[in-house]
Amino acid sequence: MPTKIAVVTGAYGGLGSELCKQIAAEGVGLVLVDRDAEKSKSFGAELDRLHPGSVKGTFGVDLANHADIRRLTGQLIEKFPAIDYLFNNAGVLTETLQFSKNQNELHFEVNTLGPLQLIDQLRSALKGAPGGAIVVNTSAGVALGAKQLDWEELIKPHTFKKLYGPYVNSKEALNVITAALGRELASDRIDVRAADPGPNKTRLTKGKGTPLWMRLFYGLLPGPEKGARKIFDAGFGPQWRGKTGIFVSGGKIATLPPALSSDAFQSDFLRKCRERAAQA
Repeated sequence: MPTKIAVVTGAYGGLGSELCKQIAAEGVGLVLVDRDAEKSKSFGAELDRLHPGSVKGTFGVDLANHADIRRLTGQLIEKFPAIDYLFNNAGVLTETLQFSKNQNELHFEVNTLGPLQLIDQLRSALKGAPGGAIVVNTSAGVALGAKQLDWEELIKPHTFKKLYGPYVNSKEALNVITAALGRELASDRIDVRAADPGPNKTRLTKGKGTPLWMRLFYGLLPGPEKGARKIFDAGFGPQWRGKTGIFVSGGKIATLPPALSSDAFQSDFLRKCRERAAQA
């Protein structure tokens, strides 16, 4: 049988590296995608030594750049016409308010619109997976603190708060589009899930985008292999087989806040995101 293929973004460092190791141990071929193409290539060589033949390709991409995402997805489809797993693991957590080239707040651009573009543009390859495909979007449990989403505030926030501001909103927005895509892509046999890895020792949690009081507890956090296992389980765990459009947090399906739970809201929100992502 042909080797199954898993595309992992944010493949280098922290959760991404540990996730790739766990997938490779499963006997699934890996396509490593990272902002730093050289680090992705170097990690790929290391991983291939641990699991010979596991790495099928390494690529670089800037998820804040729509044209660069289109370049990447074109290359991926050309080389891998069937993709069995897509792990949208890459994300940002910034110290200050920043905007992308397309004038979207950076968390929303990378954490929400980036995964959406990859899913949409790789849809033909995901649809081509013989046994159906699985998409896992790395979210965050703190996202559930966003009880509603204001569209204009997502794009251009009036205020900035570390972690609990645009970052939380971007991850809750990711949960919303996960739910909408779950319904839309079911007919293509593509299951879409969001996963909460919990707090772990990573570059993001140690970085200045995290509030100081949280960084003081960094040494008490579990290693990234624990959070990576939660992401891995969302894709490979038998308990989630056949379930789509869900947010897995703490080993259970988390319910989105009432204001974000209706099919109509989610579908309209997905439409707006697509329109924003389509800008050159």
